[in-house]
Amino acid sequence: MHLERLIYILKIKDKKLVEYWLEKINTNIDIEYADSLLIAAIFELSVGDIQTFHWTLDNFSDLQPYINLLDSVTRFAIQKLIKKGFIPGQDFSNNSQRQLLLNENAKTVLMADTSKSDKLLLEKVLLIHQQIHSLTL
Repeated sequence: MHLERLIYILKIKDKKLVEYWLEKINTNIDIEYADSLLIAAIFELSVGDIQTFHWTLDNFSDLQPYINLLDSVTRFAIQKLIKKGFIPGQDFSNNSQRQLLLNENAKTVLMADTSKSDKLLLEKVLLIHQQIHSLTL
């Protein structure tokens, strides 16, 4: 019931309403449970409502559960790249904004055989060289 309500509230896309609801749920429920709700909502949205998925991560990426999730996604990506023979510092690296910088070939390999939800999460932490170049112009 809480998960369905959270997803419903997120779909309204009212940041103040979401913050209010999260504040109330954190005072009434175990914090670990509330954090699990947030993560579950992200995965549900990644399958059923990609627009709200992006809105949620764009607006609440500073919440600890989402920081932890994106850190896990980054670790997953790094492990996969190393297993595929890519070299840290040469083919990919991290920046201070928790983004993974990589070349197009590394991105192609990373995205291969990856679930839809994982691809959406990876897109939140990846920067390819063309994007890096456009950011500096």
